[in-house]
Amino acid sequence: MLRKNRLKANQKGGKQINISQTLIVKPPQRSSVGIEKWRNAMKQADRGRRAPLIELILEIMGSDPVFSEAWDKRVRAITNADIVFQIKGGKEVEPMMDFIDTTEFEETLKEAMNTILLGKTVGELDFAEGYKFNLIDRRHLNTETKQILINQSDTDGISYENNDFLLNLGLDNDLGLAIKVIAYAIFKRNGGADYAQYCELFGIPQLVGLYDPEDENGRQEMENAFQKRGSAGSVVMSKNGDLKSIGSETAGNNEVHLGFLKWCDEQILIGIIGQTMTTKDGSSYSQGKVHGDTENDINKADRRYIQRILNEKLLPILEKRGYPVKGGWFSFPDKEKALTKKEQLEIAIEIDDRTEAGIDEKYWYENFGVPKGNRKAKPETEEEPTPEDEEDAGSPDEKPSKKPNQKNASRSAQGKKVQAQELSFWNKLKNFFDKAPR
Repeated sequence: MLRKNRLKANQKGGKQINISQTLIVKPPQRSSVGIEKWRNAMKQADRGRRAPLIELILEIMGSDPVFSEAWDKRVRAITNADIVFQIKGGKEVEPMMDFIDTTEFEETLKEAMNTILLGKTVGELDFAEGYKFNLIDRRHLNTETKQILINQSDTDGISYENNDFLLNLGLDNDLGLAIKVIAYAIFKRNGGADYAQYCELFGIPQLVGLYDPEDENGRQEMENAFQKRGSAGSVVMSKNGDLKSIGSETAGNNEVHLGFLKWCDEQILIGIIGQTMTTKDGSSYSQGKVHGDTENDINKADRRYIQRILNEKLLPILEKRGYPVKGGWFSFPDKEKALTKKEQLEIAIEIDDRTEAGIDEKYWYENFGVPKGNRKAKPETEEEPTPEDEEDAGSPDEKPSKKPNQKNASRSAQGKKVQAQELSFWNKLKNFFDKAPR
């Protein structure tokens, strides 16, 4: 109550001071990251103090491109999707469409998605000059007492419940999706440091300098030469000495380090987007399709989650502020499922067979990505009519019969076998004496 009264007393000219402007925000405490630090941060978060856990997660994400990009991929699936505001009858409301197409609304979508990752989000809405979303620093939330703390070390603060200017998202006991993968990110970070040390030790060839023990200045000159050479492993010893390296047979074998780092990446990707093949190279088309379907299911669940937040949490607040939202709702329009190449091919063949014009030849090469061959089409030669064909043709007074479809005729002709023509006895006799000398 003391701080509530203090905020009211600081008002000037009736203008309310936002809670986000009164927080004493300190820079994050950065130190070495380990499993023990993660466990201690989880224990404090279970008691409502989320600051250590939030700082740990953000620090890990800031230095892990696989972790951050996997999550950004889910966020982009929401921010890049089409969102509409409709009323009964499917009619769109133009003022609300302009509201959707603002940076503040996109920031609201991003922080609503971050609720899935971090477990809790409280945002302050400012309607003094349009619509503005101000995120309350998650380190200043005490989820046990459901309060916003001015200082992170305070024991009392401002309640974030039942406030029309605060957008309260997520469960108070939810630590977020990041808690599932943060351990693998820590393993990867420390394992990457070990791999860097391994490369430093065995990645550069080690030189051995042998000097003559009878030369008094030989050792000193050799050591000076190696110091001027730069960073690399070196040993200076007498020619009469002997040097042995224990474990040198494993030098150059980095499969253990690479396999461990790859395993950590896979666990992070599975935890964030449910699969690995849409981010890394896959081994087959069928496996990639299954993984792609998994990602589509996750994106669909995210869209439904955001849609519920907009309609259940944000919409009542906008209606109280006079926005034209009564009787309407936010929604993601369902897009038709894209046809596969196989389905496109089957449809194209069906259309090509059923229509007289057919499908342009360029379509087959451009749509299916196959190279065009150098083979030229053979010219069609017309057969000379035989006397029997002329008789079958009938008199010129008769009306010619309708010609069959040229495309279907050529296709049927390709399917028929060539047969010897049946000739009459008179024609056979003429053919026998055709080339006789005269």
